[in-house]
Amino acid sequence: MTSLNLGMPAAPPVPLAPRRKTRQLLLNHPTHPVLVGGDAPISVQSMATTLTADVDSTLQQIAELTASGCQIVRVAVPSQDDVEALPAIAKKSGIPVIADIHFQPKYVFAAIDAGCAGVRVNPGNIRAFDDKVKDIAKAAGDAGIPIRIGVNAGSLDKRLLEK
Repeated sequence: MTSLNLGMPAAPPVPLAPRRKTRQLLLNHPTHPVLVGGDAPISVQSMATTLTADVDSTLQQIAELTASGCQIVRVAVPSQDDVEALPAIAKKSGIPVIADIHFQPKYVFAAIDAGCAGVRVNPGNIRAFDDKVKDIAKAAGDAGIPIRIGVNAGSLDKRLLEK
């Protein structure tokens, strides 16, 4: 016998694990700001797979991700061409844009100036990162931009891996 759905909402799923207590932060966006952490609902984030320097393709993919329920998008920033595309992408995106910085600390400052909602850096793939941490933290703090330090073993510098 099949049960009938009479329009009653299903009970929410039972969490697999208790949620860790974290500090809440704001990814600012003119029309769709997103709270992350604390007691904010868990948000959906994805990463664009386009070349960030291709502004039209990147914005098209962001629009498709947004239509699919994505609330935050990360874009890779490994080159100067990508840095130059950030202001247009951050301004025209319908959701907060996080700049995923590679190789150059100066790209962090450019992403902040471009209006990105946040920055993700991997110190393992940024040379001279250690010398710029204080400057990066100050610039981000002054702009109200959160920074995520994301490290994965595949990109760790040998000196960090040894630590």
